Amino acid sequence: MGPLEVQDLPEIPPLPTRPTSHISLEDISTYIQPLVSHQWKVGHICSGIGEDEVLSLDRHYKFKGFNDVMDFVQGVADISRAEKHHARITIEYNTVDFSSHTHSAYTFHHVGKGKTEPRKVPGLTRRDIRFAIKVEELHETFKERGRTMEFVSAAFPHLQRQSMKSVLRRYSQKQAVAEMEDGPQQ
Repeated sequence: MGPLEVQDLPEIPPLPTRPTSHISLEDISTYIQPLVSHQWKVGHICSGIGEDEVLSLDRHYKFKGFNDVMDFVQGVADISRAEKHHARITIEYNTVDFSSHTHSAYTFHHVGKGKTEPRKVPGLTRRDIRFAIKVEELHETFKERGRTMEFVSAAFPHLQRQSMKSVLRRYSQKQAVAEMEDGPQQ
């Protein structure tokens, strides 16, 4: 099985309100899958079962030289300031690695009939999606100017499948729990 066909980047979702909720199953197909087709992958910050598993959106970029990397990272810093959201950034001579997850993400647990209670659980939110799409759009401008180097690992199709399995496993459990507590969603 080959890699996912590269999809158009989706529109940037609205800025989520606080407390910021984890992504939904709809977010996975609307935003995560297109990002995965652009070589983003779903990484693991912390392994666990259910909500104890903390996932991230990760991306590796390669540029023609150090000045290109630094200009790109400066553009990412501008995005981070505007979004009030940052990622872990690792810079080597002509490569940059990103890892983004929301430290202050919340899930909502049912505590009684019709009542929910927020619980802080780090993970993926629309803040990470917004950040990733904006970074990918910035990368596209660098690519158009000939400042990047294209590199697709032979393991890329496997990484895409693993990414989608990981995010579906983690976030479909949340949906299944909600359905067990409330009945199937209509």
